[in-house]
Formats: sequence, structure tokens, C-alpha cells
Amino acid sequence: MFGLAILLFVILGTASSLANENVTQLTSSSTLDCFWSWSPDGKKIAFTSNHSDISDIWVMDSNGNDRLQLTSAGVTFNPKWSPDGTKIAFTSNRSGDWDVWVMDSDGSNQAQLTTSSAKDLFSSWSPDGREIAFISNRTGNEFIYVIDSDGENEIQVTANSTEDHLPVWSPDGRKIVFVSNRTGNTDIWMMDDDGGNKKQLTKDEGFDWLPAWSPDGTRIAFVSDRSGDLDVWVMDSDGSNMVQLTTGGLFIGLPAWSPNGKKIAFSASFNRSDTVNIWIMNNDGSDRKQLTTGNSNLYPMWSPDGKKIAFTSDSDGNIWVMTIEEMTTPAKTTTPIANTPAFEAAITIFGLFIVMYIVRLRRKS
Repeated sequence: MFGLAILLFVILGTASSLANENVTQLTSSSTLDCFWSWSPDGKKIAFTSNHSDISDIWVMDSNGNDRLQLTSAGVTFNPKWSPDGTKIAFTSNRSGDWDVWVMDSDGSNQAQLTTSSAKDLFSSWSPDGREIAFISNRTGNEFIYVIDSDGENEIQVTANSTEDHLPVWSPDGRKIVFVSNRTGNTDIWMMDDDGGNKKQLTKDEGFDWLPAWSPDGTRIAFVSDRSGDLDVWVMDSDGSNMVQLTTGGLFIGLPAWSPNGKKIAFSASFNRSDTVNIWIMNNDGSDRKQLTTGNSNLYPMWSPDGKKIAFTSDSDGNIWVMTIEEMTTPAKTTTPIANTPAFEAAITIFGLFIVMYIVRLRRKS
């Protein structure tokens, strides 16, 4: 359940149609375009679209030109480039079950990596591109597994009486942080890349999740409700020196470090009368600025050079990009282009899954 909720969260990691000279609309279909990711060189963007009546993976230039459909079988989503840009990993049910797949960046040589009858969901590449972390419920609960990028040497790296989620490799590839409720509370943990030396980093009764490594691997940003609101926090990579960076958050999405580590972008709502929008701040929480206004804007993702942020909009379900260096005032949303039932359904389903998951965790605590 939580795996699907996270995937839908990524769908909601989208932003709105903006009327501003520093904001460019990359896709313009009446369908849902989501799960985007920048290529390592910043020249391409892979994304999921149901433009062909089923969820498939597409790729386009970073300016929105030359769109190319890469997959055409089953429901396929969550494409992520390998660190060297030659491969794209994704999740698909084309074989009858949800499995992890990989293909060349041009769509050729599509290969199935996992073959269990359970739900296997791609999560992240190791920094050297040799391994892939994924979530599977093949033992009943959802746990973390690691497999070589060629499908060999699959190992289960977490196991307990509850569930583990959201594995994120450290920049040097030696550690993996993840979210677990194995102690009764939802906390952030860290382990070696082979599953050894597990260490609990957060130990608060609050809900701590969505960990994100700083580019130099010395700090971890995360979202917590320990203050009574959902806010962005940061800690050293050993769990020490926790600092609250925002206050009064009603909704906070995944924190995203800029490539140089000096800034953190995130989606948030700090007022009940406001929609969720994209914000940016220094890595110490200072100089917080709102970058978008209007329709809900979520899941900011930095370009590799740190000059742009991509996102999607709940008004049209398309992908947009804003130039950060030239932003001086918040970009305003335009009148919605068209109703997008698929996107609205995703929001509704995502909300239900998150609420159900949090309630379930609270009951276990």
C-alpha cells in the first residue's frame, strides 16, 4: 500500500501552468505527464505519460522538443536514468506482476530484472550504477532489496515485523537511508549498502520520513511532524545536530537539495487558504522564497546544473520548468487549460493511501 502511495506521491510531485517569462511549459497534452527525471547531462527528461491511452515512458529534450515514446507494453512508470545516462530503470506490470525493468536510454534492450509474483517497485540507482534498490512485498510486508543492474545477485537487505520503505543511497554509495516503523514510530534509519550495521537516526514520537542526502553526503534533510506541523528538518548524516528549517507547514513534500548543496527546494503549504506551491531556501533555512503561486505545484526537481527546476501542475497535468537564476517574483498560474480526470483521480487516491497509511502506523505505535 505504501509503495503505491509513494509512487502516487511522485505523480503529485508536479506543478502548475505558469504565466511567467522564466517558466516554460514542456508538455501540453490533455493527459497526465508525471514521474519525470533529468538525464545526468541535463539534455533530456524522461517521464511517464498516458498519452497513448496507457501509462508509458517517454523521453524529450530538456526544452520539450523531440518527444519519443520508449515503451508500449503494460502499465509502465517511474523512469530513472542511470548515473552514466546510458540506462533507464522503471517499474512495469507487462509480465503480469509489478517488476523492476531496465532499458537503454533510447528504449532498446528492455530487460526484466525481478521475476517474483509479488509487487516489486523500482526505487533508486546506486551512485556507481552497478546496483538498484527496490521495494518488494514478496514476504508479506514491504522490505528493501538490492539487485545488480544486470539482474544478478538479488539480496534482501531489510527484514522485521513491520515494513521498510524509501531507500536512498548515500552519494558515495556506501550507505542507504530508509524509513521504517520497526520501533513503533516512523523513523529514519541508515545501513551499509549490503544491509549491515543498521542505525536508527531519528528517535522522536513524530512521523519522520522523506530523507534526502546532501550532495556531499554530510547531511540529510527530511520531513517531520514532531513540532506539531509538517516541516523540513536537517541533521548530520550520523543523526546528530537536528535543526528545524521551516515552521507551520500544513503540507511538505520531498526536500530537494540543489546540486551544489547550498539550497533546498520543496513543495509546501503554510496557510489553510493557500494551495501547495514550490519554495526554495538556503540550506540553513534562511532566505525562504515562494517560487510559484496559484494551482498546486509539487515535487520540484533540480536540473543537473542547478539553474532550473522541473515540476507539474494539477491544473493541466503537464510538465513545466522554471529558470531559477532569473526568478525575482513568484510565477503565477494561468487559467487551467483543461480538466484532467486522471490527474484529479491520482490526487484523490494518493490522499486516501497516505491517510490510511498514517492511521495504520499510529495504531501500531
